[in-house]
Amino acid sequence: MRCHSVTARSVSTIVTVPLLGALIGCQQGPQVVTSIVFDGESRSITTTDVFCTNQLNGGLVILVQDTPTRTVRVQLTQQGRLVVQKAGLRYGDMTGFVADPREVTASKADDTFTFSGRMPPNPGESQWHTFKIQTTCPRVSGRAAADRGRPLRGAVNLECRAGRRRTAMS
Repeated sequence: MRCHSVTARSVSTIVTVPLLGALIGCQQGPQVVTSIVFDGESRSITTTDVFCTNQLNGGLVILVQDTPTRTVRVQLTQQGRLVVQKAGLRYGDMTGFVADPREVTASKADDTFTFSGRMPPNPGESQWHTFKIQTTCPRVSGRAAADRGRPLRGAVNLECRAGRRRTAMS
């Protein structure tokens, strides 16, 4: 008579599958080049740290971060067209932020987003800044994508990098 109990083989399978999933989830994404033109000056950020997260309200947050001084963040929604709610960038001493959807236009082709417009002057400045940002979302994570019936392509585990949780604009 054979008892229905847990065997060494089933235990190793139970342990191996989640461990393998965790290791695969922590692999870095593809290298993405984000181009920035700010007041006519061109720069680029080349990094594997590009996080695109669907929000519960149907919005999307894109975070590109090479170093703390090379960052792009964009929060957008789709209301018949792409609407940028907020956009911010920092590249060394070039900085700007805009939270007025009337000042930014957005377009998307495949997984590539292009944002352009004006940012108000920073404190102590008198001139508005012009900008254009182009980046790619190789992966989109978040519940909203699954809710719309689209498969999540390579969901990003935000806790993998250096054991810290990364958050984007909310």
